[in-house]
Amino acid sequence: MLILPIMARILLSKVKKLIAVLLVACMVFIVVAACAPAAGPVTTDPTAPPATGPTMPPPPPPEARFAEHIDIIIDNTTIPVVNAFIPAGNSGPTHWVYMMTHDRLVENLGDGEYGPMLAIDWRTTDWQTFVFYLRDDVYFHNGDHFTADCVVFNITMSRRYPGTLGFDRWRTVETVTALDTYVVEIVLEQMHVDFLFDISTAPAGIVNERAYNEDSENPEWAWIGTGPFLITDFATNDYVTLQRFDNFWGEAPPTQSVTLRHIPEPAARLVMMQNRESDVSFGTTPEDLEILQADPDFQVIPALFNAPNVLGFNMKDPLMSDRNFRMVVMHALNLEEIAIVAAGEWAIAPVDGNLWGYATEFRHPGIPRIPFDLELAKQYLDASPYNGEEIEITAAVATNIRAAEIIQHQLGQIGLNTTINATDVPGLVTHLAYGEDSTAQIHLFASGFTMGAIGSATNVFFPGTGSNRLNFNDPYVTDIIQRARVTGDVEERRALFMHLQEYIAADPPQINMFWRVNGIAAINGIGGMHIGYDTLSYNFRNIFKIIDY
Repeated sequence: MLILPIMARILLSKVKKLIAVLLVACMVFIVVAACAPAAGPVTTDPTAPPATGPTMPPPPPPEARFAEHIDIIIDNTTIPVVNAFIPAGNSGPTHWVYMMTHDRLVENLGDGEYGPMLAIDWRTTDWQTFVFYLRDDVYFHNGDHFTADCVVFNITMSRRYPGTLGFDRWRTVETVTALDTYVVEIVLEQMHVDFLFDISTAPAGIVNERAYNEDSENPEWAWIGTGPFLITDFATNDYVTLQRFDNFWGEAPPTQSVTLRHIPEPAARLVMMQNRESDVSFGTTPEDLEILQADPDFQVIPALFNAPNVLGFNMKDPLMSDRNFRMVVMHALNLEEIAIVAAGEWAIAPVDGNLWGYATEFRHPGIPRIPFDLELAKQYLDASPYNGEEIEITAAVATNIRAAEIIQHQLGQIGLNTTINATDVPGLVTHLAYGEDSTAQIHLFASGFTMGAIGSATNVFFPGTGSNRLNFNDPYVTDIIQRARVTGDVEERRALFMHLQEYIAADPPQINMFWRVNGIAAINGIGGMHIGYDTLSYNFRNIFKIIDY
C-alpha cells in the first residue's frame, strides 16, 4: 500500500523538480543577499548548493511597538531535556533554547571570527594556553555572580559526562585555573586551533555551580544560565516557555516571553498559524508552505541547511562495517527519488560524493558521487557477507521517515530484507550506541548531521564525541584530524582536510541523501531571528513581533 503513493509523488514531482530547486536556491540567495553578510567559509565548488550564510532580518524602526509574547512551532524535532550533559539534549531546538538561556565565553561571528560574550578579551600565543578576561557585571538566573571560578567548575564538571556535547566542548582541556576573580587560564592537552569554535557553540554555555550542587540528579539544574531568557515552564517533548531575564548583563530583548512548542500533526500547525495561535512555524510541510506563501499576511523564509541529511551505518555492527555491504546500499540508492519523497521541492539531491557540509571550510570539490547502479549493487551483494538477515533502518522526524520508506523500497529491489524503526529524536539518540563499552543497537539510520564549521564536521568522525553517531573509529582518520588541529598553517590544514575527505569518501561510513531547504513560515511583523545555515545555531534572543508603528 505504501509504494503507490510514494511512486505517484515521484512522478508528479519529477517534471517541476529542476525548476523548483533553482527557484528555491535563488530565493535563499535573494533573502540572504538582502538581509545579511555571508557568515562562514564559502565553497568554490560550482556544483555544490549555494552557501547562504545566516539570514538576519533588518532591525525594526525605532518607533515600533512589540508584542509581549511570541509563540514558535519548532521543527519536527522535540525538546526532550534542556541539559547539554545528557545525550538526549542533542537536538536542534534544544540548542535554540540553550542559545537563549546560556552565554558562552565567546560568540561565533562567522568566517572564522569570534567576538566577546562572557569574555571581553582573550590571549593565546600558541593555541594551547588561553587566558580569558571576563565580564564583571554578569549574574546567573538564580542571582549568583559569574566569576572565573564558574568557568573552572564548568570544565571540571563536564568531565563527568563523556559522550555528551557538554563534555565534547571541554574535553581537550588539561588544566583550568582562576588567576583572578575575572581572569581564567585554560591549558589544552595540545595545540588546538579550533578551540574557540568548540566553546562558542550552545553546549558550551556556562551553567551554575550552586544549582548543580543542590540537585545534580535533576536535569533542571542545567537550566540556570546567564542568558537574556530564563525557563519558567517546561513539558518534556511538548513545549518550553522562556521569560525575559531582567538582570541580564546585555541589551534587553524586545520580547518579554517566548514559547517554543512541538506540534506533531502537520495539519494542526497550519491551522494554528492561520488562526494566529502561533507566530512562527519551522515544521510546516511543503504543501502548507504554498498556502501560506499565497497569503499576504505571511512571509516564508527559505533557509538551506549546510548539514546534509544522511543515511549512516553503525560501524560497530559487523555487517554495517563491511565495505562490500555498504557499497551494496550506496549503489542501490536513487538519491533524486529519495529527495523528492522526503521533502519534495524543499530538498536537493547532492551532485558529488563529499560528506562535508556545502559551506564547511576546506571542502573538497572533486569527489565523485557513488552512482545509482543496480548491477554494481548486485555484484557487491555477491561479495558481501549478507545472508538474508533483517536490516533495521531507524529514522526520526517525518522527513527522514519518508526517506526511510523509499530507501526500504529501493533496497528491496535487490533483495535486501529491511524493516523501519520510526521513532523520535530522543528515541534515535537513545538507540544509537556510544563509546567503547557500548553494544551495537542499530544498523542503518536516517538523520541530520551538524557540519557548520570545521570543528563540527570533524567531530562526526572523531571517536568518543557526542556527534559521532556512526561509531566511526579509524586511527588514520583520527591522526589526520589531530594533526590538523595542532597546526596554524592554513595551507597545511587545507591539505590535511582535503586528504581526509578523499580517504573517507573511498570507504564512506554514510551517504549524503539530500540537502534540506527549511521553509520558515512567519506572520508579517516577525523579525530579529538569526537563522544560520547550521540548524543548531538558530538564535531567537532578539526576536520581535511588530504590532504597531
